[in-house]
Amino acid sequence: LDNRRRDKENMTDFIAKKREIFLVQMSLDTKRAEIRKLEERALQREEALAKSERMLEEDALRFDAFLKENDQKVQEAIKRAELEAKAKQEKMQDIKRLNATITTIRSELNKYEEQLDDCRKYKEFLDSLTPPAFFTEQEDRRVARRGARRGQRQAKRDAHGQMLQTAADLEADILVKEGLLAEASRRGRTAEDAARQELEAARVTAIQARERIPAAPPAPSPENDDSDEETAMYFEKSTQLLDMFSQLEEQNLFLIQNGQETEEALEELKNKHRATRERMEAESATLNAQIGSLKGAIHSEEEKAAELSSRGAPKAANRHGPSGSSPSSGGGGMSSSTSKPVGAVAAGSAIPLEKLSGKVTEVYNRCGFDFDPTISTIQMLTNIESKLEQYLDVVDKMPVALVEHAEKQREKERRAVAREEKVEQEKGIQAERAARSLERSQAPVHRKTGKPMMARSVPPTRKKKEEVVKTNTEEEELKEFLSTDF
Repeated sequence: LDNRRRDKENMTDFIAKKREIFLVQMSLDTKRAEIRKLEERALQREEALAKSERMLEEDALRFDAFLKENDQKVQEAIKRAELEAKAKQEKMQDIKRLNATITTIRSELNKYEEQLDDCRKYKEFLDSLTPPAFFTEQEDRRVARRGARRGQRQAKRDAHGQMLQTAADLEADILVKEGLLAEASRRGRTAEDAARQELEAARVTAIQARERIPAAPPAPSPENDDSDEETAMYFEKSTQLLDMFSQLEEQNLFLIQNGQETEEALEELKNKHRATRERMEAESATLNAQIGSLKGAIHSEEEKAAELSSRGAPKAANRHGPSGSSPSSGGGGMSSSTSKPVGAVAAGSAIPLEKLSGKVTEVYNRCGFDFDPTISTIQMLTNIESKLEQYLDVVDKMPVALVEHAEKQREKERRAVAREEKVEQEKGIQAERAARSLERSQAPVHRKTGKPMMARSVPPTRKKKEEVVKTNTEEEELKEFLSTDF
């Protein structure tokens, strides 16, 4: 029994040890598997780190290449900008030079236009002196030249048509030669060679005829077939003008003498008119002074009469009673109607006379008259009116185109001045607005402090009864009639 018990204990210990060995072996295998997994994971991590390092190195290389490329592009852009700035400066210099050239050309063009206008005026003047027979002769020559040009163009068109017809005939002859060649090929070689030579000669002739034809056909005759040749002038020497002027002067000598005599008579009449006018103005000034003194005396007498009539009215009423009220009232009406002041307010008196006189004097001086303190405003206006009539007569004698051009120029200048004034006014308004906005922005902000006050409630209103007063229409009409101011 002891042996069995001992064997049994040994078996139990053996099994326990085997189990411990198995467990230790299993734990070792598990540890080894975990170690292997950790090593694999560490290897993967190392590979990932190496890959990341390679990627970082590649990124660093690419970034360095990008920086280098960017620096190179910046340098190229700077160079390009410098070249463009230089080209821009050159262009600006070219523009300035071209503007200066344009200004010079425009000034020369204006000068040439002025010279052309002068030449046209001279030409018109010379044409007015040229005999009509000369223009008729020049017109006949121009018609003859036009007919000759048209004949030349017609001859060119006929020659072109003849060349086209010749080329067409030669090309038709080629077709005939080809038919003869086909017939000669049946007769024999000798006839065929002769026919072929004739065909080649006909083809060469047709080609040469076609080449001689111009590519562009002759142009038709235009509607305006005038040449650019200038019409010859009748006056070719200055002596011709001098001879004509001397002839005209001899013919008009009588008229010139009459004109001189008329001018002398006119000058005498002007002197007489001036003397008469001065005498009449002096007399009118004297009469105006007398009229003023008489008006003052009349006014003082009217005031005295009004005062005497107002004093005598109560006495007449006391003497005659109610029956004598009508004459006294009539006398009162007469005095009131005659007691008006002589210098009543006239239309347009809102403008002071001093201002009107000053404006007339300014216009008088601008018209080119000498300042004369003794002359009156009416005389100034008369002189201005006569000066204006003279100017209008001169304008009527001037060319209409020149007057219209001057009016348009003045209108443009007036519009330009008005536009500048409007722009200045708008600038002033904008400056005022900016100043006000700046003042508002710089002003201190007043903030309310404390609790706001409550608004008082509106007290209840009581309705008032309106009393309707019935009035008689006759009483109203009587009141209106009495309140009317006659």
